[in-house]
Amino acid sequence: MGNVMNLAEFYLLSLALGVGFFSFLANPKETGGGFLKMVASVCAGSTLFCLSLYLTHGQVKSEQTLLLSLALLSFIIIYVFHGDEKSYPMRLMYIVHNTCLALAMLNFFNQNLFQFVYAFSSCMLLGVITYAMVMGHWYLVTPRLSEKPLLYATYFMWAIMLVKIVWTIVEYLKMDAYFVSGTYEGAGYLFNWLMLTMRVGWGYLVIGVMSYFSYRLIKMRSIQSATGMLYAMTFFVFIGELISVYMFLEYGMKL
Repeated sequence: MGNVMNLAEFYLLSLALGVGFFSFLANPKETGGGFLKMVASVCAGSTLFCLSLYLTHGQVKSEQTLLLSLALLSFIIIYVFHGDEKSYPMRLMYIVHNTCLALAMLNFFNQNLFQFVYAFSSCMLLGVITYAMVMGHWYLVTPRLSEKPLLYATYFMWAIMLVKIVWTIVEYLKMDAYFVSGTYEGAGYLFNWLMLTMRVGWGYLVIGVMSYFSYRLIKMRSIQSATGMLYAMTFFVFIGELISVYMFLEYGMKL
């Protein structure tokens, strides 16, 4: 149960940090302030649930509680006050919620910077795909909106995936003892291979193929079809990163 709670807390923290981070891709002059308010509401909900989970085992008077509370407050301020231009106070709120959530994630991994970087890469992949999916729905409100924000999100997605694929290959080579027939390392030979296969197949291969087709659809300005692809990708990235973080928390493997 402890790992389930940790996984849920990590997922909610990653969703808030990742989606909020990529909100810079939206120009409120083109999308209207309503889009960034919607993004802020998604992030605020994730932060609130993350804080609630943390308080089931953490202290009310703690640095983590303060960081999550400040991030939640900044999202609320954005939701209430953001207009059709990104004012200096809203830019400040962007810095506040990203800084607070990044520090909260660093605390989640006990101030271990290497583990934080690994987790941050998962957070960014989850965040950029979810953000792109949310933005795709916004084209129903502003159909003349340029497709460039979705294209930029796709480029970020591919760059992050490339880094993570290289990391997975390096980790596989370093921990090859976990994948030798008959091993009892980790959860055993079959389970280790099952997790690796699902992580690569669902988390990289499926997302890679679907992202290519969504990219082609975006270029054709078939935005709603691309959004359908992105919607499916949010499911696969959730599964892929969930497996990755589970294997790390349980066995120390950074897949």
